Amino acid sequence: MRKTLILVCIIAFTVAALCQSFIDLFLTNSYFGRRVVTERGASNKSRIELVYRWPEDKIVQVLSPLVLIWAKHSGSFVMGEPNNLRVSPLEILDLEDLFIRQMKQTGISKTEKVDGKYKVVVDSPSGLFTAIINEKGYPERITRVFQGVTTELVYEDVQPLSQKFEDIASKYNIRASETTVNFPNEIKEILQTVSWYTISRLRIGEEQVILIMANHKSGSILKIVYASKQVNVNTEQNEKMLQCNGQGYFIYIITQDDEVLRQIKQLLEK
Repeated sequence: MRKTLILVCIIAFTVAALCQSFIDLFLTNSYFGRRVVTERGASNKSRIELVYRWPEDKIVQVLSPLVLIWAKHSGSFVMGEPNNLRVSPLEILDLEDLFIRQMKQTGISKTEKVDGKYKVVVDSPSGLFTAIINEKGYPERITRVFQGVTTELVYEDVQPLSQKFEDIASKYNIRASETTVNFPNEIKEILQTVSWYTISRLRIGEEQVILIMANHKSGSILKIVYASKQVNVNTEQNEKMLQCNGQGYFIYIITQDDEVLRQIKQLLEK
């Protein structure tokens, strides 16, 4: 009985040690791959992405439903359309980044070897994460269940990446000197409620303004106009607008979703 118990302990320790080595490999790997992101809950949505990942840096190109690029490098984040990238005032994290952060902060809840791959479960305040990592330390699938919403990354054709961040960044015209846009706290609060956003500049009359196009976490499209002077913002059919003024700036929030507009109004009134 004692020998059996010792054998079981040795096997468990060996599996845990091997799993830890694959986690270490996963954390330190550099890779390129194509992935599909799906979200299932009150609304269903998906997108297709290309991802270049280094241990501390990342470049993601969203291919559909619209073209979007974002990157993180040396603690800074940029996002936007091709040839129109801006430094983001907010941290940008994808599901892989959230999984890694919670794994480091909360710890691993469970590991097991399944068909030569490792299943890693992290039960955290930010959701229940499950990751499948193959023998090369590459992710194959990462899933999070949180507040009734299931988000999943499915990786396709993951390959080792030997090129440096600067090599890939030059391909996408990502430069360290991208213009920084400093937003007031109201916009930062609103952007915490969206899945992604793009920033561009346009003219309304004689005034140059910043236009933020965002996808709210509910799935609704959100437009935000940020101006230093009051401007006449036109809305499309069925769109509603909320105006918020600060010292030396004007914010216009536009959406067709009454519930989203109500939530944002409550957020700004806090």
